[in-house]
Amino acid sequence: MEYVEINYLAVLVCAFIPMLIGAMWYGPLFGKAWMAAVGKTEEEIRKDFNPAKTYGLTVIANFVVAYTLARIMGYAGAATIVDALMIALLCWLGFTAGTFYINNLFEAKPNKLLVINIFYHLTVLLAYSVILSIWK
Repeated sequence: MEYVEINYLAVLVCAFIPMLIGAMWYGPLFGKAWMAAVGKTEEEIRKDFNPAKTYGLTVIANFVVAYTLARIMGYAGAATIVDALMIALLCWLGFTAGTFYINNLFEAKPNKLLVINIFYHLTVLLAYSVILSIWK
């Protein structure tokens, strides 16, 4: 396998981008629809919520996703933002949307929840791809 140079600072910045996007996505944009789709109230969601644990582990997981996308972009030779966006779209379609869809079928959750969640992840992956392609 060929060597791929990774900008770890860009990957680290990407690890925090979903927090910003998520604050808007699951807040003013789709927060009420998301809570209705998961069948919980704001009070129920906040009960037993451990922000340090949840956000800490989320940043680590985001770092892994951003790092993986950076590696894939490197292996694919993404030279432009358009190349990077296409790779992010394909990764989202094949790995995220497909996996979420399968889970949704078996968990019998509302399709509205599926749509809210998978398009959040698409938005995040597209943001990652732009940052990683510009900041090499």
